[in-house]
Amino acid sequence: EDGTLVIKSSHEVSLEEVEEMQEEYFMGNYLCGRDVCAADMVWAPYLERYAVQLPLLFPNKKSCNPRSNRYDEVNAWYVAMEGLPEYACCVQGDARHWRTCLERAIPMHNERATSDEEKVNGLPPVPNQFGWWMKRNPRGEVLWKEYANESRPWLADTPSRDVALYLMRNHEEITAAAASSMELSLDDADEALREVIQLLVNWKMGEGVATLSENGQKMAQFTSERIEVPRDMAMVPALALWELVQLIL
Repeated sequence: EDGTLVIKSSHEVSLEEVEEMQEEYFMGNYLCGRDVCAADMVWAPYLERYAVQLPLLFPNKKSCNPRSNRYDEVNAWYVAMEGLPEYACCVQGDARHWRTCLERAIPMHNERATSDEEKVNGLPPVPNQFGWWMKRNPRGEVLWKEYANESRPWLADTPSRDVALYLMRNHEEITAAAASSMELSLDDADEALREVIQLLVNWKMGEGVATLSENGQKMAQFTSERIEVPRDMAMVPALALWELVQLIL
C-alpha cells in the first residue's frame, strides 16, 4: 500500500504459512476450519490482493501465484470465500481494482529504490479481451438471493435489477459521460441507457438471450467498463452486467 516492494521469498513464506495453517484446520476450507471467522476477515484483503498482484509482479512463478496448484488449500479458501454471500455480494474487489492499486504504488516504490535492481520496470500488458478483470461466479444469482433479503431493503431482488438501480440513480452522470465518450447526443445516450435498464429489469444471470440496439450495446459495454468494484457496485451485480455484455457483443 505504501509503495514498498516486498521480496519474493517473503510472499512465498506467507503463502506457505497460510497453506500449513489450513492443513492444520482440515475440517473446512476457511482459515480456522468449517466456519468463517475473524481470521478470514483480516486476511481477506491481503489474500485477495495477492491473487492479482503477485502474478503481475512475479510472472511465471508458481510459488507467487496463490491460485496455482502449488497452494491447493489457499485456492480452496478463495473458492469458499467466493461462495460466501457477504463477501461476494459486498466487499470482494475485481482484478482491475487491484491492478490499479499496484500501478499507483509502483512510482512511490521506484522513487525510494536505492538501485535499478530494486525498481519495478513495468507490469505485463493489460489483456485486450473485454472483461478480463472479472471472474465468473456460477452461484451469483443464488448468493444474491441469500444476501438481498428483507434486512437489506435498499437492494434489488436480483443482481441485474441491482445494476438497473445503480444506473437509474446515476442516470444523469452516466448519460453525460457516455454521450461524450460515444459521440452521441444526450437524447440518444439517454435512450440507450433506458434500453439497457429495461433489459436488466427483465433479465437474469444464466439466461442465454439478450437483445439490444447498437447504441444499447455500446452503452452496456461503456457502463461495465466504467464501474469500479466494489466502490460503485458489488461483485455479483457487476458480474451480471459483464455477463449481459458478453451475450450481446
